[in-house]
Amino acid sequence: MSDIDALRALTSQMTQEGIRRLLVISGDAAWCRERAEAIRAVLPGDWLWVAPDAPAQPRCTPQALQTLLGREFRHAIFDAWQGFDAAAFAALSGTLQAGSWLLLLMPPYETWESRPDTDSLRWSDCAQPIPTPQFAQHLKRTLSHDPQTLLWRQRQPFCWPSYPSRERWRPATGEPQPEQAAILSRLREMPPGVATVIAPRG
Repeated sequence: MSDIDALRALTSQMTQEGIRRLLVISGDAAWCRERAEAIRAVLPGDWLWVAPDAPAQPRCTPQALQTLLGREFRHAIFDAWQGFDAAAFAALSGTLQAGSWLLLLMPPYETWESRPDTDSLRWSDCAQPIPTPQFAQHLKRTLSHDPQTLLWRQRQPFCWPSYPSRERWRPATGEPQPEQAAILSRLREMPPGVATVIAPRG
């Protein structure tokens, strides 16, 4: 199976299973963008590109992401090559539709923690960007230990994996789940007053 066919098959599987997946692309800035553009050309979607200087539409800066809350996108690219705004990254991940890819473009894995991070200007009192080695090391460790996250490093072999099938996803219809319906039925039968329903988050 060619790389393009493997990518399309994996994306189709993700859509059927209702999941989103992170692909970290790590290397020189131009190489990272070339990989992102190649994937973008193969898979149809919105492909929101988040970067201070995004090369394609639709695009926005990390600071402008808060204006997009409530919207949904099919695939997105987060360019963290100059700096990693964790809040913007989290906000972007929350806008993705089921079956979407989130491409994270970042500096070479080996040197990331020693590079100045322009996002540090947002929260530090320094006049110049500073490296954020603890955050970079923590994020790299977290990404490396997540079997669902793919890591594509420049000058390293990469192939699209195959994952075991999961249960087919059923999108929400707006109708209550059986347990919710039972609770609503009991609430309707109660005399007027105050009732409290306690449940785990989600």
